[in-house]
Amino acid sequence: MAPEPKGSLVDRIRANPRLLRWGTWLAIIAVIVILVATWGLARKALIFGLAEEAPLALAAVGFALIYRLTGLINVAFAETVTLGAYFGMWFNTTFNINFYLSLIPAALSAGVLSVVTYLAFFRPAKRRNVGVVEMIILSFGLSMVLRYGLQLIFGHEQRYFKVAFQKPIMILGLGVPPFRVTALAGVIAGALLLYWFIQKTRLGVQIRALAGDEKLAQVSGINPLAVTVLIWFIAGLAGGAAGAFYGVGATARPMLGWGKFLWILLAVLVGGSKGLRGVIIAGLGMGVLISGLTLFMGYSFIPEHFRGQGLYAEVIVLVFFMILLKVRGNRMSEAGKV
Repeated sequence: MAPEPKGSLVDRIRANPRLLRWGTWLAIIAVIVILVATWGLARKALIFGLAEEAPLALAAVGFALIYRLTGLINVAFAETVTLGAYFGMWFNTTFNINFYLSLIPAALSAGVLSVVTYLAFFRPAKRRNVGVVEMIILSFGLSMVLRYGLQLIFGHEQRYFKVAFQKPIMILGLGVPPFRVTALAGVIAGALLLYWFIQKTRLGVQIRALAGDEKLAQVSGINPLAVTVLIWFIAGLAGGAAGAFYGVGATARPMLGWGKFLWILLAVLVGGSKGLRGVIIAGLGMGVLISGLTLFMGYSFIPEHFRGQGLYAEVIVLVFFMILLKVRGNRMSEAGKV
């Protein structure tokens, strides 16, 4: 009888809970030591990473809700983020609405558009039993139509919000624009509100039941269409608000959401198995890592052809999260769990 083949090192680590637990604690201790040793860099990475990339966590929550409910990797969600930036810019500049007030109609408009795309494209495809791959292709095509439609309406140039100069808020000795602090506070408040809504309310129970077993939920008297429309609306709200915050921090441009989509997807895949909390932590963690590595790449001892190149920092973070996915195992079916 031939001996059983040995599993890979990664498989053996996952199979040994004690070893995995010790490895996790050693990694936490190593991170703490590095933070203490490089406090100046770590402080900047933490503040700037959280302030600039907080909208990523909000967008990831919206994407996770759709993915968990439908199992669909909705590429067109990238355009929901982009449209949030354009809606916010349009309300802000056309009607001279304060940026903070423009967030409300921008998020609502993105939520309505999200529902429209579901009813017009994804629901009919599902009723015709279209396969998963075909649904992804459909979402990719819809993404391109929306993106080039935006270019047709607004042009290729970047659009700016009308925001009066605001005195930076000092946090740990670093100045942060108030709207970025608002974005971070909004992410935390939105996450707590969503968690309470899904875990404690009657509609939240129906959402979890529908996500777990659609046929059983129907037998229990839950209206799948109404609950699904609600989820797509909430996801659109989150994506639209994230886009508006991204837009005011930089510009509203046709490729805004597409440039963030890979990070949104990674946040859901890496943190989704731990629920919405895991998605938020993964999204914020990406921002801190990218910010820290970008700052690190600016030091004088870095080779000149790498120095100051934020793209290399993003590649390193991407590789790190891919390794993390490999070590953790394949849990795509659990990603975005509500």
